Amino acid sequence: MSTQPTVPSTTEDLAVRFGAPHELAVEHKLPYIDEAAERFLAQCPFVIVSTADAEGRCDASPKGDPPGFIHVGDKHTLYLPDRAGNRMFQSIGNILANPHVGLLFLIPGEEWTMRVNGRASIVDDPPLLEKLSARGRPAQMAIKVEIEECYFHCPKSFKRAELWNTERFHKYQGKSWGKVLAERTQMAKEEAEQLDTMIEQSVKDL
Repeated sequence: MSTQPTVPSTTEDLAVRFGAPHELAVEHKLPYIDEAAERFLAQCPFVIVSTADAEGRCDASPKGDPPGFIHVGDKHTLYLPDRAGNRMFQSIGNILANPHVGLLFLIPGEEWTMRVNGRASIVDDPPLLEKLSARGRPAQMAIKVEIEECYFHCPKSFKRAELWNTERFHKYQGKSWGKVLAERTQMAKEEAEQLDTMIEQSVKDL
């Protein structure tokens, strides 16, 4: 009679069941930004910032600007601009409670990604915020990340998803985003009818 496999409870259990990680995957993790990483950041227009609050509840927030928007202070430090948004400050609020962050950097069309793990803090320094300007406006604050791990991630997941295959690009199929948000917030009908216009205008005002 076959038995169900035991759910792994430690990393050692995982290694026994699935094998140890390849040495290359482990050894190419660096505690700093090397030349290849800095070149990747210079070409990168998009990053997903993962944070957690003091209780470990997680949040992942997308941030994007033209390539070059990420400022490398030195090989151990980088800065991300914080732009005006929904004023919920989920990432920043988490960082104030728990400095540990994980960053996933993407270049459209490139299937390799870059990951950075480290400790973050909030910076409000006018010269730096000016350096992080976009569209004629300085950043409202900056997220400083002290590098603990920096490494490249292989393209298997992107290839499985065919993420950059333009033949598969399509818009979300469903109600307009205004109607979606109106229904989720039980908005009055007369307000809901105006929401799509408001959203369209807010996206223009980057």
